[in-house]
Amino acid sequence: MHVFAAFESNEYVEMAIGEIVEHKFPEDRIVFVEMNNEERGRVLLDSINYSDGMSFSDTTAALATIGMLLGVIYGSVLYIGPVFIGLLGLILGGVIGYIIDRRKEKNKMEKRKKEINIRMLFVIQCKTYQEVQLIQDICRKYFVSYLGVHDTSQSQV
Repeated sequence: MHVFAAFESNEYVEMAIGEIVEHKFPEDRIVFVEMNNEERGRVLLDSINYSDGMSFSDTTAALATIGMLLGVIYGSVLYIGPVFIGLLGLILGGVIGYIIDRRKEKNKMEKRKKEINIRMLFVIQCKTYQEVQLIQDICRKYFVSYLGVHDTSQSQV
């Protein structure tokens, strides 16, 4: 059986491992993995092979349409004319919509980076169910974020 434990803080990992070693648990059955947050920003345009589900064209198109409509309506009273003012409204609305979409995406990514904050993952191989219970109790004592058990004797491929 394997116990998987993910911690947010390295201090708690050290205290948990210290207590596990105090219980005479063999160190050769413990594996540490330091985790790095690889969250990246989105690409601007989706391709045929890859789509991230975030569309920059929704707010951009809506505000460009509103800008164009207002430009055509109010451009008819100006000397330049409704077509030129409508095009300016289209461009200005599109730029404003794009800026709003980028700002929303940036805030969303910052929030996700704060939420996903696992620093250390370790895997412990256990021989008995009592060892599993001991490891789980120790991990819970030191504020484990995620905890899982994989029983190799019952797994099927």
